[in-house]
Amino acid sequence: MPRKTVAIRGLDTELYHEVFSMAKKDGKRVSELMNQALLAFLNGDAPPNTSTTKPSNTSKQGDDFILKNEGDISLSKKDILGISDEVGSFRIETSGRLTLEKDMDKATLSKIKRIVIHDGTVEVPKNLYPHMLIRSDIYGKIEKY
Repeated sequence: MPRKTVAIRGLDTELYHEVFSMAKKDGKRVSELMNQALLAFLNGDAPPNTSTTKPSNTSKQGDDFILKNEGDISLSKKDILGISDEVGSFRIETSGRLTLEKDMDKATLSKIKRIVIHDGTVEVPKNLYPHMLIRSDIYGKIEKY
């Protein structure tokens, strides 16, 4: 079948990024997963989802809080500890620019379960670069400073 680009107006970009991440982890293309889902829907194997609400800040693996960034944020050690005090360990998903400030240390970074860099950029202090690589799913860019 020839490849053709299909634009879908109104597609939820958060859902797309989740599917993209899942496909990448499974070594598949988004198009494969979409074709399977559409075929299942047409065959009546999957009931239609009538919900129009966006997904909440919880992951499918549990009730982990997910800090989602599509803009430009900077997080200090105090910020990370404050969020952790409120919600426990948490995840970060970014499609924007995220800067971890110089006061960040390994113990503070351990409060973040996982960092998913979709197509954004994360700036991290040089001393934490290896630890950041261990905690991250990288589809974007990590810059050390």
